Amino acid sequence: MSQENVESLRRAVEAFNGRDRPAWLALCDPELENYPPRDWPESAPIQGREAVWDFYVEGIEPWERGVLRLTEEIEAGDDQVVAHLRGEMQGKASGVGVTWSFWQVITFRDGRAVRIRWFADRAEALEAAGLRE
Repeated sequence: MSQENVESLRRAVEAFNGRDRPAWLALCDPELENYPPRDWPESAPIQGREAVWDFYVEGIEPWERGVLRLTEEIEAGDDQVVAHLRGEMQGKASGVGVTWSFWQVITFRDGRAVRIRWFADRAEALEAAGLRE
């Protein structure tokens, strides 16, 4: 099942990059939970796949359309994938460029993402998934 989860994650990133809401939602459990990094101002968990989609879209609204790329995927048992995502973004108003780089631990149930936890670095994400560096 873990390789299927990696493929599902890849399709979800492609759907998000294309702003294909129906395709992205179809890859997520209706009860999807999103846990942003602890140091974010919006660090409270977000419940429900529609609310998570809205949170993601609102988060990138100030930026010109950039593309998020999966740069590493690590299978973590049958139900988790640790992923590194990176994106080059440019502010719509300021034109300032920024690189987004973050780690996620995605838990799957029946082939759909059911929980997404965000981390600043690889070691922290691996530890959260029960893996070692």
